[in-house]
Amino acid sequence: MKLKKSTLTIFAIVCGLLMIAPIYFLVVGAFKTPDTVFDLSLHLSNFTFDNIKQVFSETNIVRAIVNSLIVSVTVTVVAMLIHAMAGYALARLNFPGKTFTFGWIISTLMVPFSVIMIPLYMVVQNLGMANSYLGLIVPMIFNAYGIFLFRQFYLEFPKELEEAAYVEGLSIAGTFFRLVLPLSKPIIVPLTIGFFTANWNNYLWPMIINQKEELNVVQVALANIVGGGYETEWSVMLAAALISAIPTFILFFIVQRHLVEGVKTTGIK
Repeated sequence: MKLKKSTLTIFAIVCGLLMIAPIYFLVVGAFKTPDTVFDLSLHLSNFTFDNIKQVFSETNIVRAIVNSLIVSVTVTVVAMLIHAMAGYALARLNFPGKTFTFGWIISTLMVPFSVIMIPLYMVVQNLGMANSYLGLIVPMIFNAYGIFLFRQFYLEFPKELEEAAYVEGLSIAGTFFRLVLPLSKPIIVPLTIGFFTANWNNYLWPMIINQKEELNVVQVALANIVGGGYETEWSVMLAAALISAIPTFILFFIVQRHLVEGVKTTGIK
């Protein structure tokens, strides 16, 4: 038993180190000189802040981070509200075609984005939303995965609480917004992290739908820094990547306590 426990502990430590290693290389490399960027040793004499200064002075990474924040936050907030309402309707309301509607929504999960990419671009282009925030935001809001998870969560939600709200005179909409939605934190927190990081890391769609440099998101800006392969200043690239990762780190540290509490609460029936 002790041997098994020790083996699991060692395995967990190794996995932790493997996950931390890329972050370590990112942080250390961002402060190395171009000649020593691939030297993994920790020599303080090789550390420099010139890479950070160069990123702010020679690239548009700050503007790209602002664009990504606008897109990611807007998509996440709107998606949480719409998906929560859709999931609640599919879980609680009775209307004609409910089963077919849910099946049709779930079926979209089996369609790869590469299949609908060109038709989606044509639709957005014809609606005049290309090269704008609307083109970056609107197509990314709707996701069957979020609707499915909200529906499954609301199927397990105590009906007694809703019935008590109806007795107090609340309507269905009032019950949802004043009671159900505030108690949906266990599912909202992990989905918020997932939606935010997915849109923050999105590269393909922003590259396709936007041709304006001032609307470049952070992933497109980072790709532009890479340039022509052998001519890439990797120390500057790592510094830009480190700066662009800061918002996601901040988000995780803000919601990590709520994420753990949500996981605990989800297991309580």
